[in-house]
Amino acid sequence: MALSASSLTSSNSISGSVAAAATTGTRKTTLTQEDFLNLLVTQMRYQNPLEPMDNYQMASQVAQLSSVESLKNISQSIDLLATNQASANNFQASGLIGKKVEYQGNTLTLNQGTASEAYYQLASPGKVLTQVYDSAGNLVWQSEAGSKDTTKQKFEWSGRNQNGTLLPDGSYSFQVVAVDGKGNSIQVTTGCAGTVSGISLENGTSSIQVGRNKISLSKITAILAQ
Repeated sequence: MALSASSLTSSNSISGSVAAAATTGTRKTTLTQEDFLNLLVTQMRYQNPLEPMDNYQMASQVAQLSSVESLKNISQSIDLLATNQASANNFQASGLIGKKVEYQGNTLTLNQGTASEAYYQLASPGKVLTQVYDSAGNLVWQSEAGSKDTTKQKFEWSGRNQNGTLLPDGSYSFQVVAVDGKGNSIQVTTGCAGTVSGISLENGTSSIQVGRNKISLSKITAILAQ
């Protein structure tokens, strides 16, 4: 809030008050409605009697005060709306428990020699190379899957490494590399599927639990019939 040139005397008094407050209490980083009122009253108290604040300036500062209060109320309403929406999302997410879903990602869970479901889809027909990596990022298996069209393809992996040895249970990731007849790369979309075993609520955000994986609701692409 700018002070007029005629109220230079008051600015010194206000500055002194602010400095004194800063030395005796905690520094404030935001102005409240009460602060605006105090500034307005102080400015009026120390204004030059020969050149008082005009009505337009008074109305302008009161309007600013009203705007601050309105913005505060809007902010509180938005926060309340966000809280209610989060509660609604959590309630809806609980209905997914026990249902099979598809979601974006490339994570595999290996359990007793059986890998979790995964799929991929090419943007255009081409030749495919599938690969699996362990949790440390090491390539443990790869295979040429031949030519594929643009329909959704199931990712096939036996849970064994390149030498045919069964790998230990745990989390793995897969990658699909595809090229066309000219050797140009083809865009590949990957996804996973599994049954939802639980819901996690952290910091107002809902996530589903599928096997060992925690999945954001925004990554779900389909809810499948069992």
